Amino acid sequence: MKIESQNKESKTVSWLYNDHKDEKRHDVTDNVIDFINRLIIHIPDYHFLTTLYYGFYANASKKTLDKVHALLGVKKNKNYSREKEPKPLKTNSIN
Repeated sequence: MKIESQNKESKTVSWLYNDHKDEKRHDVTDNVIDFINRLIIHIPDYHFLTTLYYGFYANASKKTLDKVHALLGVKKNKNYSREKEPKPLKTNSIN
């Protein structure tokens, strides 16, 4: 989610998000109250424990996730592998 603009006179917020189902960008303009209601849904409750390093979220499972995608024949949209792409070579120019 990215907030693009706000209008104090009309009390609106313009924001965008990428839908991961169809990989399309959606631009939305909401009333401020509606925007805040949509936003606070994603704030976890007090003392709610999140599992950041377990299951598919774990760094060690990235290779397993690649195998799962291959076995299911699913084309992955993002590169989740631990292998890094080679960095472009830097050239030093002396002026």
